[in-house]
Amino acid sequence: MTHSRSLLTKEWYKVPLCVDCPSCGAQTRSAGIVVGPSSLIGDPVDSAENDILTRTPALLDGFAFVETLSGRTQNIERFVVNRFHSIFAFRNDCLMPICEHCTEGLAPPTIRSSVMNGFVRLGQRRLLVNERVLIFASNAVLTEFRGGTSIEETDFPYPDYAVVLVCDTESPGGDSGTLELWHSIACNDYAILVRGHDGREVLRDAVNDDLASVVATVSDLGLVLTQLHLAQASSPYCALARDLFLKALGDAGYQQEYQEADHADL
Repeated sequence: MTHSRSLLTKEWYKVPLCVDCPSCGAQTRSAGIVVGPSSLIGDPVDSAENDILTRTPALLDGFAFVETLSGRTQNIERFVVNRFHSIFAFRNDCLMPICEHCTEGLAPPTIRSSVMNGFVRLGQRRLLVNERVLIFASNAVLTEFRGGTSIEETDFPYPDYAVVLVCDTESPGGDSGTLELWHSIACNDYAILVRGHDGREVLRDAVNDDLASVVATVSDLGLVLTQLHLAQASSPYCALARDLFLKALGDAGYQQEYQEADHADL
């Protein structure tokens, strides 16, 4: 099944391929992108670019070959094109794999079967790596498929994590929501949950090695943090998490208006 969707994900895989280029005829190495089950999809509307707190997301709940990506081009250029500049480029404002020889775009029908078959084959051998960086596109053409693979959905187990901070947040369009910061002492990493104004879960982002990567995700989503609360006001661990998070925000250029014992305005 092929559909146009908005796409928000930090679970995607760069699948290597080798095909004959239709433009120059040479055999070329390139890659395609497959997104995983934890990806959030919605209607491909322009407002999805900014107001993620008003979106009604749904889990992809499977794997999909990315035919094209468009919208949020700065985000895609930063996290895809600039990292893999010899493999991907924009053609007519859409992200496409390119030939290593003539740099012409490789149309989806040229690589689709190679990418999907390669994903299943390499996934079974655990030879693919989740890139774990944000892709946020207002229009993505996805071809969903299912196949035997050992790759599992990106998630975090609640028993190993505890929520330490809750931040009131706003989207650029003025819609409100919350961001929860979770921490696992056992795994020594952080996770965030972003919720809309009605409490529904908009984004779950696990396996952040440090708070700088959490702050980078908040910035990439275009969210404004308005107030920070301790999950447990009497907990010294929550207070320490607040201080560390405020420092990470300050290092990224956020400014703090004032701080009290259990909350701070940002």
